[in-house]
Amino acid sequence: MKMENGNNQRFELILSYVLLIGVALSALLIFLGILLAHLQPLPVSHDIISILKSHFGFNGYTILAIGFILLLATPIMRVIFSFFLFLLSKDWTYTLISLLVLLILIASLVLGGLSGEALGH
Repeated sequence: MKMENGNNQRFELILSYVLLIGVALSALLIFLGILLAHLQPLPVSHDIISILKSHFGFNGYTILAIGFILLLATPIMRVIFSFFLFLLSKDWTYTLISLLVLLILIASLVLGGLSGEALGH
């Protein structure tokens, strides 16, 4: 069963809010992180996982790293929401496509690594 016009508009509205909230929150965290990081010395390590491990707390670099992680996670959340919305509307073709896209995104994160291992750091 395909989505009806009313459901399609609601679907698009939900997805637009997911993207809007994700990007706005990450932009706010990145801006706040830059402001706070400007007041602190640079950390020894420059990859996200090391910064989070060594500086876990409310400092500029941690907030900046969380902002970037949220920015990267926003399109992934869109795919997850799409998957469940297509599943609920019983649109099996797009449910399968969303699932495949989600698996590709997860595989790229796992194989590439979040700590900069793919870049040799």
